[in-house]
Amino acid sequence: MAVSGCRGVLSRAMLGRRGFLGALGRAGTGALIAAAVPEWARAASRLATAPGARAGRAALDADLIVRNTWPEHYETSIAALGRAWVTPTQAFFVRSHFPVPDVDPESYRLEVTGLVRTPLTLTLPELLALPAEARTLTLECAGNGRGLFTLPSTSGTQWERGAVGNAAWRGPLLASLLRRAEVQPEAKHVWLEAADRAPLPDAVPPFLRSIPLEKALDDVILAHSMNGAAIPKLHGAPLRAIVPGWFGMASTKWVTRIRVEAAPSDNHFFIRGYRYVHPGEDPTRAAPVQEMRVKSLITRPREGARVARGQVSVQGFAWAGPAGVERVEISSDDGTSWSAARFVGEDAPGAWRSWEAQLEAKGAGSRSVMVRATDRNGEAQPLKAEANASGYGNNSVHRVSFRVV
Repeated sequence: MAVSGCRGVLSRAMLGRRGFLGALGRAGTGALIAAAVPEWARAASRLATAPGARAGRAALDADLIVRNTWPEHYETSIAALGRAWVTPTQAFFVRSHFPVPDVDPESYRLEVTGLVRTPLTLTLPELLALPAEARTLTLECAGNGRGLFTLPSTSGTQWERGAVGNAAWRGPLLASLLRRAEVQPEAKHVWLEAADRAPLPDAVPPFLRSIPLEKALDDVILAHSMNGAAIPKLHGAPLRAIVPGWFGMASTKWVTRIRVEAAPSDNHFFIRGYRYVHPGEDPTRAAPVQEMRVKSLITRPREGARVARGQVSVQGFAWAGPAGVERVEISSDDGTSWSAARFVGEDAPGAWRSWEAQLEAKGAGSRSVMVRATDRNGEAQPLKAEANASGYGNNSVHRVSFRVV
């Protein structure tokens, strides 16, 4: 994530590992390293990563909002999200921690190692030949909505509402490889290691995520396909983990090694970053960012739209973590009363639900409508989510204002 909370540029003398981690802590635990390193280092790495940068520029589409160019942080416009239940690949949001790596498909290898009796090393053709699971699943960046929190300074990319998307993923289940490797009894966690690296890898730790073994054995997909085609470089080619129901940081791109361990990852971004840290709280003791929170989005009418008086069609999507969405409601009186929306279209576990409702607008003038979703555990979206230091998990209700003419 881009560092919006950093003040000034770090000098070479400060750029040791300890200096970096200290600066990262001051800037915000989710901050992107590249924005904190000196310009001379950033310029050098731009040259070194030119193929990845070219791939990012080529992937740009009118439906994407550029939040950061290096690494690529692209947000999908609400207009683009509203066109289809499945988000087109070229319009799907992009979030990278480091510059996009160049991974040669021919020399690519996936290792399964650690607390296993039979370590594995698989080529891409071998992975493609494995039985594959095909599922349509929603991914959301943990920082989606960060730019909408009312905070004086929140580190990280200022996403609004479009760091989310719904895509068709295909690839072998992680569980099938773990069973083949014969996980040992003391194993409790699965570490997902990737090919991307910071411009100064000796000073900056790589991003590494671990998930509980139970989740890894449940429904995690090692996706080589996205929306019916080979997964693009920007989205993790040649192989990306897809962790259903969890925020996107768990769905590691460019996966090269799967380590089975007794303990969770000791990576800086795992033990201090991606935590719901509140004032005065020790990040290492704060609740981790894991499962997606129940949330909904209005795609029609859009903010500032002019609509004809009479019946106004209100449409959008709703999603949640593993519990799934139970119901969606709209309100046109600032939350005093709520009326039920109805689900339409596809109903696939782990994918968002399309919904629609009708709103009566007899007279001309300014109007607004809000939407809230409730999951099957009874958790409902709040009018305003509680803010946290890094701006994670903002699932406040979505309000749209429009004009009836």
